[in-house]
Amino acid sequence: MMNIRKALIDDISAGIENAITAGDLQEHAGKMPVTVKQAEGTGHGDYASPIALAIGKQAKKNPLDIVEVIVRHMPKKEYVEMIEAAKPGFLNITISTEYLASRMDDISHEDICEACNIGNEKAINMEFISANPTGPLTLGNARTAFSADTLANVFACAGYNVTREYYINDAGEQIRRLGESVLRRIIQQEGHKVEFPEDLYQGEYISDMAKDIAEEFAETEKKKFDKTDLENEELLARISTLAMERCLLAIKQTISDDLKISFDVFSSERAVRDSGEIENVLTKLRKKELTFKKEGAEFLQTTKFGDDKDRVIVKKDGSYAYITPDIAYHQDKFDRKYDMIFTFLGADHQGHIPKLKAALSALGNDVEKLRMMVAQFLAITQGGKPVKLSKRKGNVYGPKDLIEEIGYDAARFFMVQHALQHHMVLDLEVAKEKSEANPVYYVQYSYVRLQSILRKAKEMGIAIDGDAEISEKVSLTNDSERALALALHKFPEIVEDVAQSYAVHQLAFFAYDLARAINVFYRDVPILAEEDETLRLSRLQIALSARFVLSKTLDLLGISKPDVM
Repeated sequence: MMNIRKALIDDISAGIENAITAGDLQEHAGKMPVTVKQAEGTGHGDYASPIALAIGKQAKKNPLDIVEVIVRHMPKKEYVEMIEAAKPGFLNITISTEYLASRMDDISHEDICEACNIGNEKAINMEFISANPTGPLTLGNARTAFSADTLANVFACAGYNVTREYYINDAGEQIRRLGESVLRRIIQQEGHKVEFPEDLYQGEYISDMAKDIAEEFAETEKKKFDKTDLENEELLARISTLAMERCLLAIKQTISDDLKISFDVFSSERAVRDSGEIENVLTKLRKKELTFKKEGAEFLQTTKFGDDKDRVIVKKDGSYAYITPDIAYHQDKFDRKYDMIFTFLGADHQGHIPKLKAALSALGNDVEKLRMMVAQFLAITQGGKPVKLSKRKGNVYGPKDLIEEIGYDAARFFMVQHALQHHMVLDLEVAKEKSEANPVYYVQYSYVRLQSILRKAKEMGIAIDGDAEISEKVSLTNDSERALALALHKFPEIVEDVAQSYAVHQLAFFAYDLARAINVFYRDVPILAEEDETLRLSRLQIALSARFVLSKTLDLLGISKPDVM
């Protein structure tokens, strides 16, 4: 499959260069970026480029005259049917219907990702979820997970080598607080009265872990707990580790069993601390004379690298500040020589970005390689009322609850189709609907419809072998057939757009638009009922190619492809 938009950009660029060589355009025209977009509305062709407007403005010439110059010097290609000048200075391009028809028999057995190869085997690290192992995953974690995982799929299709990574915050104050939460619940369960401060982790999962860990101590050490154990730091450390390991196991099970996501690498904050990497980073910063002492703490001069204030990296008591292990961890990712590094953060960590980037710049890294992706908040409603979500207060409603209620495909599609940088409200009633009002149902139903057509054709004795060619003689006899053929060719364009903009929600919208084109095609033309055998096979080939592209799109989205609904 050819990336038509990319080919048009190349052709227009060649036309400009040829015009410059011929003396019909000035040199500066070749320095302007050429853009091509889908034409809006009818009667304006299939694609449009505003390049003549930009050239005309700088050259102080009529853009319509420049359109004529570019078109005259453009190479003539079989896929272009017509190029027209449109006020105030657009190149409106119509793709050849004959070309689209001639490509229908090839699409279904091509590697359509080859048309999207902008990655050139560059290496990308994508770290996402990375929730503290102090409790169950939240729906916010799931939202980030689905979007990041889908983006990783798109990157792979676009020719990048992608590593999915999870960073385990298995050290530090939050793990100690988890251990204290469990220990206090154990003591309470033993019948002793102890306070349980609000800043500790609440919820039934803490009580459940307390019961399990107490039973383990009773079986292995005949241990009984009382208030004095709150002063036992060694015991607290052991319980913290046991509780963290249980939380981490539950998180991994949720990721694999419920979210159905696989990570290539699990990194550990504890391992970063034990490796000496933190001290190596601090030594480098000190040698650069970028640190200073103030009131017993050690600061990094992040203001020299764009931050609004200098940051503490070692606290008064000698322990590391929250950011310090994160600096060392990200330095490790830079040391692994990735071409791009993606870190997905929750909205409550947005303030972490400028100080982390400043610290990494201070270490001499090219922070342009680092993409800090912030996921905004997610709200769930049902019957017009909000569904409460809270990790510390007990995780009333989590990923597994949502998936059990509306299904995996709906959960994933709804979350992916909302841009991460915007707040999202998911309506459970809409997500459960089995109608066109539910976008994932609409998209999957169009796939089922194609499956049904091809299955019935096979029952009628028409040879259909997987995605192998049905007919070489495809003709596009009406607008809906042509519109579907053109929609199929948008696949490499959308993959390229998402890989460059990271706006993965565009893929979900493409799936919906493609499904709509399929359903209009099904509505407007008889397929199996067509009496003309050549035309019947032609339309079956269109259906086969449409199934192939929609199948690949659903694969990238991580959505299932049902045979029946």
